[in-house]
Amino acid sequence: MEKISRYILVLVAILTFSIFLPDFYWKLFEKPNRSPFVLYSCIDKDFIIQQGRNRYDNKGNKLTRKEWEEKLPLLNMRQLMIYGLFPDSINGCIMDPHEIGLNKSFFRFKPKDMNTPQAHLFPLFESESGRVKIEMPQDFFRITKRMEFVDAKTNSVIKNKSRMFTAVLQKRGFAFPAKLIAGIPTTRKSCDEGYIVTDSKDQLFHIKMVKGHPYIQKVKVPKGLKFKYIACVDFRDKKYYCYLFSQKNEIYILTQDEYDLIKFPIKDFQPKKEELRIFGDLFNYNVIRLGENYTQVVALDKEYKKVAEYNKTWLSRAERKEGKVFSYIFPAQISMFNKYSDYINFYYAKTKGFNWIILNLLLVFGHFLILKRRKVIFKNHLIDFSIILITGIYGFLAVNLFQNKFFK
Repeated sequence: MEKISRYILVLVAILTFSIFLPDFYWKLFEKPNRSPFVLYSCIDKDFIIQQGRNRYDNKGNKLTRKEWEEKLPLLNMRQLMIYGLFPDSINGCIMDPHEIGLNKSFFRFKPKDMNTPQAHLFPLFESESGRVKIEMPQDFFRITKRMEFVDAKTNSVIKNKSRMFTAVLQKRGFAFPAKLIAGIPTTRKSCDEGYIVTDSKDQLFHIKMVKGHPYIQKVKVPKGLKFKYIACVDFRDKKYYCYLFSQKNEIYILTQDEYDLIKFPIKDFQPKKEELRIFGDLFNYNVIRLGENYTQVVALDKEYKKVAEYNKTWLSRAERKEGKVFSYIFPAQISMFNKYSDYINFYYAKTKGFNWIILNLLLVFGHFLILKRRKVIFKNHLIDFSIILITGIYGFLAVNLFQNKFFK
Protein backbone atom coordinates (compact mmCIF):
# COMPACT_ATOMS: atom_id res chain seq x y z
CA MET A 1 0.00 0.00 0.00
CA GLU A 2 2.87 2.35 0.80
CA LYS A 3 4.40 1.63 -2.60
CA ILE A 4 1.16 2.53 -4.34
CA SER A 5 0.91 5.75 -2.32
CA ARG A 6 4.47 6.64 -3.34
CA TYR A 7 3.74 6.17 -7.04
CA ILE A 8 0.58 8.24 -6.71
CA LEU A 9 2.69 11.04 -5.24
CA VAL A 10 5.21 10.64 -8.07
CA LEU A 11 2.39 10.86 -10.63
CA VAL A 12 0.99 14.02 -9.02
CA ALA A 13 4.49 15.54 -8.92
CA ILE A 14 5.05 14.77 -12.61
CA LEU A 15 1.74 16.40 -13.49
CA THR A 16 2.59 19.47 -11.37
CA PHE A 17 6.09 19.85 -12.84
CA SER A 18 4.76 19.44 -16.41
CA ILE A 19 2.37 22.34 -15.80
CA PHE A 20 4.60 24.83 -14.00
CA LEU A 21 8.13 24.23 -15.35
CA PRO A 22 7.34 24.87 -19.06
CA ASP A 23 5.16 27.84 -18.12
CA PHE A 24 8.00 29.29 -16.04
CA TYR A 25 10.43 28.68 -18.93
CA TRP A 26 8.27 30.59 -21.42
CA LYS A 27 7.81 33.49 -19.02
CA LEU A 28 11.57 33.78 -18.66
CA PHE A 29 12.72 33.31 -22.23
CA GLU A 30 9.88 33.80 -24.72
CA LYS A 31 10.07 36.89 -26.91
CA PRO A 32 6.58 37.75 -28.16
CA ASN A 33 6.35 38.22 -31.90
CA ARG A 34 3.82 40.93 -32.77
CA SER A 35 1.93 40.51 -36.00
CA PRO A 36 1.97 43.46 -38.43
CA PHE A 37 -1.02 45.80 -38.70
CA VAL A 38 -1.94 45.84 -42.39
CA LEU A 39 -4.69 47.81 -44.16
CA TYR A 40 -5.53 48.47 -47.78
CA SER A 41 -4.97 52.09 -48.81
CA CYS A 42 -7.66 53.76 -50.92
CA ILE A 43 -4.97 56.27 -51.97
CA ASP A 44 -2.18 53.90 -53.11
CA LYS A 45 -4.49 51.03 -54.06
CA ASP A 46 -2.10 48.80 -52.14
CA PHE A 47 -1.38 47.62 -48.63
CA ILE A 48 0.22 49.77 -45.94
CA ILE A 49 2.06 47.98 -43.12
CA GLN A 50 2.83 48.97 -39.55
CA GLN A 51 5.22 46.79 -37.53
CA GLY A 52 5.77 48.24 -34.07
CA ARG A 53 6.90 51.82 -34.65
CA ASN A 54 7.98 51.14 -38.23
CA ARG A 55 5.66 51.98 -41.09
CA TYR A 56 6.15 51.15 -44.75
CA ASP A 57 4.29 50.46 -47.95
CA ASN A 58 3.99 47.10 -49.69
CA LYS A 59 7.10 47.84 -51.75
CA GLY A 60 9.23 48.22 -48.62
CA ASN A 61 9.52 52.01 -48.67
CA LYS A 62 9.64 53.48 -45.16
CA LEU A 63 6.96 55.97 -44.20
CA THR A 64 6.84 58.68 -41.59
CA ARG A 65 3.88 58.68 -39.24
CA LYS A 66 2.37 61.60 -41.16
CA GLU A 67 2.79 59.83 -44.51
CA TRP A 68 1.22 56.68 -43.08
CA GLU A 69 -1.79 58.70 -41.87
CA GLU A 70 -2.19 60.36 -45.28
CA LYS A 71 -2.23 56.99 -47.03
CA LEU A 72 -4.98 55.78 -44.69
CA PRO A 73 -7.17 58.91 -44.55
CA LEU A 74 -10.42 57.19 -43.54
CA LEU A 75 -8.73 55.62 -40.52
CA ASN A 76 -7.00 58.86 -39.49
CA MET A 77 -9.65 61.38 -40.51
CA ARG A 78 -9.67 63.41 -37.30
CA GLN A 79 -5.88 63.69 -37.13
CA LEU A 80 -5.66 64.77 -40.78
CA MET A 81 -8.35 67.39 -40.17
CA ILE A 82 -6.20 68.86 -37.39
CA TYR A 83 -3.28 69.01 -39.86
CA GLY A 84 -5.58 70.50 -42.51
CA LEU A 85 -4.59 67.63 -44.83
CA PHE A 86 -7.82 65.66 -45.06
CA PRO A 87 -8.77 65.49 -48.78
CA ASP A 88 -12.01 66.97 -50.08
CA SER A 89 -12.55 63.96 -52.30
CA ILE A 90 -11.08 60.48 -52.81
CA ASN A 91 -11.55 58.42 -55.97
CA GLY A 92 -14.05 60.99 -57.21
CA CYS A 93 -16.17 60.68 -54.07
CA ILE A 94 -16.76 63.83 -51.98
CA MET A 95 -15.66 63.26 -48.41
CA ASP A 96 -18.57 63.73 -46.02
CA PRO A 97 -17.63 63.01 -42.36
CA HIS A 98 -21.16 61.74 -41.71
CA GLU A 99 -20.93 59.21 -44.55
CA ILE A 100 -17.45 58.16 -43.47
CA GLY A 101 -18.67 57.50 -39.91
CA LEU A 102 -21.76 55.70 -41.21
CA ASN A 103 -19.67 53.26 -43.25
CA LYS A 104 -17.00 52.63 -40.61
CA SER A 105 -17.22 49.24 -38.89
CA PHE A 106 -15.03 46.85 -36.94
CA PHE A 107 -15.58 43.20 -36.10
CA ARG A 108 -13.28 40.95 -34.09
CA PHE A 109 -13.50 37.22 -33.49
CA LYS A 110 -11.23 35.02 -31.37
CA PRO A 111 -11.34 31.22 -31.10
CA LYS A 112 -12.30 31.67 -27.44
CA ASP A 113 -15.56 33.30 -28.59
CA MET A 114 -16.68 29.97 -30.01
CA ASN A 115 -15.14 27.62 -27.45
CA THR A 116 -16.69 29.12 -24.32
CA PRO A 117 -19.62 28.35 -21.99
CA GLN A 118 -22.89 29.17 -23.72
CA ALA A 119 -25.96 30.86 -22.26
CA HIS A 120 -29.24 28.95 -22.18
CA LEU A 121 -31.59 31.84 -21.42
CA PHE A 122 -31.81 35.00 -23.54
CA PRO A 123 -33.61 38.34 -23.19
CA LEU A 124 -35.96 39.18 -26.08
CA PHE A 125 -36.20 42.97 -26.33
CA GLU A 126 -39.09 44.93 -27.74
CA SER A 127 -37.95 46.16 -31.17
CA GLU A 128 -40.52 48.97 -31.48
CA SER A 129 -41.14 50.11 -27.92
CA GLY A 130 -41.43 53.80 -28.82
CA ARG A 131 -38.82 54.56 -26.17
CA VAL A 132 -35.49 56.26 -26.86
CA LYS A 133 -33.51 53.64 -24.94
CA ILE A 134 -33.80 49.89 -25.11
CA GLU A 135 -35.12 48.46 -21.85
CA MET A 136 -34.27 45.09 -20.35
CA PRO A 137 -37.31 42.75 -20.32
CA GLN A 138 -38.56 40.99 -17.21
CA ASP A 139 -38.47 37.56 -18.84
CA PHE A 140 -36.01 35.37 -20.71
CA PHE A 141 -36.56 32.77 -23.41
CA ARG A 142 -35.17 29.38 -24.35
CA ILE A 143 -35.86 27.17 -27.34
CA THR A 144 -35.97 23.49 -26.44
CA LYS A 145 -39.06 21.40 -27.23
CA ARG A 146 -40.81 24.72 -27.75
CA MET A 147 -40.04 28.43 -27.30
CA GLU A 148 -40.55 29.22 -23.62
CA PHE A 149 -40.49 32.55 -21.84
CA VAL A 150 -39.54 32.39 -18.17
CA ASP A 151 -40.41 35.13 -15.70
CA ALA A 152 -37.17 36.30 -14.07
CA LYS A 153 -38.78 36.94 -10.66
CA THR A 154 -40.96 33.89 -10.21
CA ASN A 155 -39.03 31.45 -12.44
CA SER A 156 -42.34 30.38 -13.93
CA VAL A 157 -43.16 29.88 -17.62
CA ILE A 158 -45.27 32.63 -19.22
CA LYS A 159 -47.73 30.37 -20.99
CA ASN A 160 -49.56 32.75 -23.35
CA LYS A 161 -46.40 34.37 -24.70
CA SER A 162 -44.67 30.99 -25.04
CA ARG A 163 -47.66 29.53 -26.86
CA MET A 164 -47.86 32.51 -29.25
CA PHE A 165 -44.19 32.40 -30.31
CA THR A 166 -44.11 28.60 -30.51
CA ALA A 167 -47.15 28.56 -32.80
CA VAL A 168 -45.60 31.03 -35.25
CA LEU A 169 -42.31 29.12 -35.25
CA GLN A 170 -44.16 25.89 -36.03
CA LYS A 171 -46.04 27.64 -38.82
CA ARG A 172 -42.73 28.78 -40.34
CA GLY A 173 -41.43 25.20 -40.27
CA PHE A 174 -39.07 25.45 -37.29
CA ALA A 175 -37.77 22.06 -36.10
CA PHE A 176 -37.23 22.10 -32.32
CA PRO A 177 -34.85 22.35 -30.48
CA ALA A 178 -32.55 25.19 -31.55
CA LYS A 179 -28.87 24.47 -32.25
CA LEU A 180 -27.54 28.03 -32.34
CA ILE A 181 -29.05 31.19 -30.86
CA ALA A 182 -27.08 34.35 -31.64
CA GLY A 183 -27.89 37.94 -30.79
CA ILE A 184 -26.71 40.96 -28.85
CA PRO A 185 -28.25 40.37 -25.38
CA THR A 186 -27.56 43.83 -24.00
CA THR A 187 -29.22 47.24 -23.99
CA ARG A 188 -25.98 48.81 -25.22
CA LYS A 189 -26.86 48.82 -28.92
CA SER A 190 -28.48 51.27 -31.33
CA CYS A 191 -31.61 49.17 -31.83
CA ASP A 192 -32.84 45.64 -31.37
CA GLU A 193 -32.87 43.18 -34.24
CA GLY A 194 -33.63 40.07 -32.21
CA TYR A 195 -31.82 36.78 -32.77
CA ILE A 196 -30.52 34.66 -35.62
CA VAL A 197 -31.33 31.01 -34.86
CA THR A 198 -30.64 27.62 -36.43
CA ASP A 199 -32.99 24.73 -35.66
CA SER A 200 -32.31 21.00 -35.34
CA LYS A 201 -32.42 20.64 -39.16
CA ASP A 202 -29.92 23.49 -39.63
CA GLN A 203 -32.59 25.80 -41.03
CA LEU A 204 -31.96 29.52 -40.43
CA PHE A 205 -34.47 31.89 -38.81
CA HIS A 206 -34.67 35.50 -37.71
CA ILE A 207 -36.68 35.96 -34.50
CA LYS A 208 -37.62 39.24 -32.84
CA MET A 209 -40.54 40.86 -31.03
CA VAL A 210 -42.43 43.80 -32.58
CA LYS A 211 -45.01 45.54 -30.37
CA GLY A 212 -45.41 42.44 -28.26
CA HIS A 213 -45.95 40.09 -31.20
CA PRO A 214 -43.57 37.60 -32.83
CA TYR A 215 -41.72 38.53 -36.00
CA ILE A 216 -40.22 35.35 -37.43
CA GLN A 217 -38.61 35.11 -40.84
CA LYS A 218 -37.22 31.93 -42.36
CA VAL A 219 -34.03 32.50 -44.33
CA LYS A 220 -33.45 30.64 -47.56
CA VAL A 221 -30.24 28.62 -47.18
CA PRO A 222 -28.50 26.67 -50.00
CA LYS A 223 -28.85 22.92 -49.69
CA GLY A 224 -26.16 21.36 -47.51
CA LEU A 225 -25.02 24.65 -45.98
CA LYS A 226 -24.68 24.36 -42.19
CA PHE A 227 -23.40 26.91 -39.71
CA LYS A 228 -21.32 26.30 -36.59
CA TYR A 229 -21.01 29.87 -35.30
CA ILE A 230 -22.98 33.11 -35.69
CA ALA A 231 -21.90 36.57 -34.50
CA CYS A 232 -24.48 39.34 -34.65
CA VAL A 233 -23.32 42.92 -35.24
CA ASP A 234 -24.74 46.41 -34.75
CA PHE A 235 -23.15 48.64 -37.37
CA ARG A 236 -24.38 52.10 -38.24
CA ASP A 237 -24.87 51.35 -41.96
CA LYS A 238 -27.38 48.56 -41.14
CA LYS A 239 -26.34 46.50 -44.16
CA TYR A 240 -26.29 43.10 -42.52
CA TYR A 241 -27.32 41.31 -39.33
CA CYS A 242 -24.42 39.01 -38.65
CA TYR A 243 -21.37 37.04 -39.69
CA LEU A 244 -21.84 33.29 -40.05
CA PHE A 245 -19.12 30.60 -40.12
CA SER A 246 -20.08 27.45 -41.99
CA GLN A 247 -19.10 23.86 -41.24
CA LYS A 248 -16.84 24.10 -44.33
CA ASN A 249 -14.97 27.07 -42.81
CA GLU A 250 -16.57 29.68 -45.05
CA ILE A 251 -17.53 33.20 -43.96
CA TYR A 252 -20.98 34.56 -44.78
CA ILE A 253 -22.99 37.67 -43.97
CA LEU A 254 -26.78 37.89 -43.76
CA THR A 255 -28.06 41.12 -45.28
CA GLN A 256 -30.84 43.08 -43.64
CA ASP A 257 -34.33 43.27 -45.16
CA GLU A 258 -33.51 41.06 -48.22
CA TYR A 259 -32.09 38.20 -46.09
CA ASP A 260 -29.43 37.36 -48.69
CA LEU A 261 -26.54 35.13 -47.67
CA ILE A 262 -23.33 36.50 -49.19
CA LYS A 263 -20.13 34.46 -49.04
CA PHE A 264 -16.82 36.22 -48.59
CA PRO A 265 -14.04 35.13 -51.00
CA ILE A 266 -12.01 33.73 -48.10
CA LYS A 267 -10.79 30.14 -48.29
CA ASP A 268 -10.30 27.69 -45.44
CA PHE A 269 -10.80 30.01 -42.48
CA GLN A 270 -9.98 28.11 -39.25
CA PRO A 271 -12.12 29.60 -36.44
CA LYS A 272 -10.71 27.13 -33.89
CA LYS A 273 -7.19 28.58 -34.14
CA GLU A 274 -7.38 31.84 -36.12
CA GLU A 275 -8.35 35.32 -35.06
CA LEU A 276 -10.50 37.28 -37.49
CA ARG A 277 -10.71 41.07 -37.77
CA ILE A 278 -12.79 42.94 -40.30
CA PHE A 279 -12.35 46.69 -40.83
CA GLY A 280 -14.97 48.36 -42.99
CA ASP A 281 -14.83 51.86 -44.45
CA LEU A 282 -16.35 53.90 -47.27
CA PHE A 283 -14.55 51.97 -50.01
CA ASN A 284 -13.34 48.62 -48.71
CA TYR A 285 -13.52 45.80 -46.19
CA ASN A 286 -10.21 44.55 -44.82
CA VAL A 287 -10.59 40.91 -43.79
CA ILE A 288 -7.63 40.04 -41.53
CA ARG A 289 -6.78 36.48 -40.50
CA LEU A 290 -4.21 36.00 -37.75
CA GLY A 291 -2.62 32.63 -37.02
CA GLU A 292 0.25 31.68 -34.75
CA ASN A 293 2.90 32.49 -37.36
CA TYR A 294 1.08 34.11 -40.27
CA THR A 295 -1.33 36.83 -41.28
CA GLN A 296 -3.50 37.17 -44.34
CA VAL A 297 -5.28 40.38 -45.31
CA VAL A 298 -7.87 40.36 -48.08
CA ALA A 299 -9.24 43.68 -49.31
CA LEU A 300 -12.82 43.56 -50.59
CA ASP A 301 -14.81 46.23 -52.38
CA LYS A 302 -18.28 47.29 -51.23
CA GLU A 303 -19.78 44.48 -53.33
CA TYR A 304 -17.66 41.97 -51.33
CA LYS A 305 -15.41 41.13 -54.30
CA LYS A 306 -11.68 40.56 -53.75
CA VAL A 307 -9.51 43.55 -54.69
CA ALA A 308 -6.09 42.52 -53.33
CA GLU A 309 -4.44 40.07 -50.95
CA TYR A 310 -1.47 40.31 -48.57
CA ASN A 311 0.29 37.37 -46.90
CA LYS A 312 3.14 37.23 -44.43
CA THR A 313 4.63 34.44 -42.33
CA TRP A 314 7.21 34.37 -39.54
CA LEU A 315 8.84 31.80 -37.30
CA SER A 316 6.49 30.06 -34.90
CA ARG A 317 7.34 29.75 -31.21
CA ALA A 318 8.65 26.22 -31.72
CA GLU A 319 10.89 27.37 -34.60
CA ARG A 320 12.51 30.26 -32.76
CA LYS A 321 15.67 29.88 -30.66
CA GLU A 322 13.82 29.60 -27.35
CA GLY A 323 11.51 26.99 -28.88
CA LYS A 324 14.42 24.86 -30.08
CA VAL A 325 16.02 24.96 -26.61
CA PHE A 326 12.64 23.99 -25.14
CA SER A 327 12.51 20.92 -27.39
CA TYR A 328 15.74 19.62 -25.81
CA ILE A 329 14.47 20.04 -22.24
CA PHE A 330 10.78 19.17 -22.14
CA PRO A 331 9.15 16.17 -23.86
CA ALA A 332 5.67 17.68 -23.48
CA GLN A 333 3.69 20.37 -21.72
CA ILE A 334 0.42 20.30 -19.84
CA SER A 335 -1.50 23.53 -19.32
CA MET A 336 -4.59 24.45 -17.35
CA PHE A 337 -5.43 27.19 -19.83
CA ASN A 338 -5.55 27.34 -23.60
CA LYS A 339 -5.41 30.45 -25.79
CA TYR A 340 -8.08 28.92 -28.02
CA SER A 341 -10.57 28.14 -25.24
CA ASP A 342 -12.24 29.75 -22.24
CA TYR A 343 -12.52 26.40 -20.45
CA ILE A 344 -10.13 25.41 -17.67
CA ASN A 345 -8.91 21.90 -18.39
CA PHE A 346 -5.79 19.79 -18.82
CA TYR A 347 -4.39 20.62 -22.27
CA TYR A 348 -1.62 18.30 -23.44
CA ALA A 349 0.87 19.44 -26.09
CA LYS A 350 3.66 17.11 -27.22
CA THR A 351 6.95 18.77 -28.12
CA LYS A 352 7.72 18.59 -31.84
CA GLY A 353 10.56 16.26 -32.68
CA PHE A 354 12.52 13.97 -30.38
CA ASN A 355 15.40 16.18 -29.21
CA TRP A 356 14.26 15.65 -25.61
CA ILE A 357 15.32 11.98 -25.76
CA ILE A 358 18.96 13.09 -25.34
CA LEU A 359 18.26 14.77 -22.00
CA ASN A 360 16.03 11.88 -20.91
CA LEU A 361 18.88 9.40 -21.44
CA LEU A 362 21.30 11.68 -19.58
CA LEU A 363 18.85 11.91 -16.67
CA VAL A 364 18.50 8.11 -16.60
CA PHE A 365 22.29 7.88 -16.36
CA GLY A 366 22.30 10.59 -13.68
CA HIS A 367 19.74 8.64 -11.65
CA PHE A 368 21.91 5.54 -12.09
CA LEU A 369 24.85 7.42 -10.51
CA ILE A 370 22.65 8.61 -7.63
CA LEU A 371 21.51 5.05 -6.89
CA LYS A 372 25.07 3.78 -7.20
CA ARG A 373 26.16 6.13 -4.42
CA ARG A 374 23.28 4.80 -2.32
CA LYS A 375 24.47 1.23 -3.00
CA VAL A 376 21.08 -0.21 -3.87
CA ILE A 377 20.01 -3.10 -6.08
CA PHE A 378 19.26 -1.54 -9.49
CA LYS A 379 16.63 -4.08 -10.55
CA ASN A 380 14.41 -2.88 -7.69
CA HIS A 381 14.34 0.57 -9.32
CA LEU A 382 13.51 -0.36 -12.89
CA ILE A 383 10.11 1.37 -12.70
CA ASP A 384 11.81 4.63 -11.71
CA PHE A 385 14.21 4.31 -14.63
CA SER A 386 11.25 3.78 -16.97
CA ILE A 387 9.44 6.81 -15.57
CA ILE A 388 12.50 9.03 -16.15
CA LEU A 389 13.05 7.64 -19.67
CA ILE A 390 9.47 8.48 -20.64
CA THR A 391 8.81 11.74 -18.77
CA GLY A 392 12.33 13.17 -18.64
CA ILE A 393 13.02 16.03 -16.26
CA TYR A 394 9.53 15.77 -14.73
CA GLY A 395 10.03 12.14 -13.73
CA PHE A 396 13.63 12.71 -12.59
CA LEU A 397 12.54 15.43 -10.15
CA ALA A 398 9.50 13.44 -9.01
CA VAL A 399 11.27 10.12 -8.22
CA ASN A 400 14.03 11.95 -6.35
CA LEU A 401 11.58 14.11 -4.45
CA PHE A 402 9.68 10.99 -3.35
CA GLN A 403 12.51 8.48 -3.16
CA ASN A 404 12.01 4.74 -3.41
CA LYS A 405 12.95 3.61 0.10
CA PHE A 406 11.05 0.33 0.11
CA PHE A 407 14.06 -1.67 -1.04
CA LYS A 408 17.31 -1.95 0.87
